[in-house]
Amino acid sequence: MNHNQNEATANGSSDEVITKAKTTAVQYFKEKYNLDVEITKEEMMPSIVADKVNLEGFVVDHPEQTFKISVDFNTGETSNFVMNPELRKAIKGE
Repeated sequence: MNHNQNEATANGSSDEVITKAKTTAVQYFKEKYNLDVEITKEEMMPSIVADKVNLEGFVVDHPEQTFKISVDFNTGETSNFVMNPELRKAIKGE
């Protein structure tokens, strides 16, 4: 095994980890806010930093409503959710 790979790849490739994280994020937005989102960027953090995949994206049909969110690839927990003002207004119904 390549020593530079993330520890998470022991159970699957980094592509599988990223795909799972993206699915988790999409489900989070659907369940919590009833929003369909598209992920446009993903970055897997080195495991010495954090066992997380950082994701960026926007609400489907509303590219001005953008967000960033992290998904822990061991627990599936979401964190570091940041939304721009347009998405904040949409969620709060303003």
